Amino acid sequence: MPLLDIAIVGMTVTVDQTTAIPPGTVVAVITPKAPTGTKVKATALVYRDGDQVTVTAITVPSAGATIPDPGPYDVAMNAIAVKTKAEGTEVLRLNDLSDTINATPQIPGTPPTDYPVSFKVKVTNAGQIKARAQ
Repeated sequence: MPLLDIAIVGMTVTVDQTTAIPPGTVVAVITPKAPTGTKVKATALVYRDGDQVTVTAITVPSAGATIPDPGPYDVAMNAIAVKTKAEGTEVLRLNDLSDTINATPQIPGTPPTDYPVSFKVKVTNAGQIKARAQ
């Protein structure tokens, strides 16, 4: 397993388009919640397995579903690190994914048409580049 950057406060999480079912470009607002992990440095808290992000304003413009599902969906992130833990729990790393989110934006019309979609979000920037984990 490769060494990857450990996710800390300031990490970026985006929609993993490869997980969208049906396929399409999913757009959403994603806000990480406060991490529960211990400090790596004096000011940087570590994200760990089970820490959450909030996903809102979900649309699928590529399918015409432009009326957002407002959410909010609080979804757990899943750490795949096997060797590095913080306070007994695996740390979250670059490219780790969330649980599946099932949302229903709508296609405009009278009445609007539901467009069910499922997807995951992924850590795309760990917020730092010095501490790595396996």
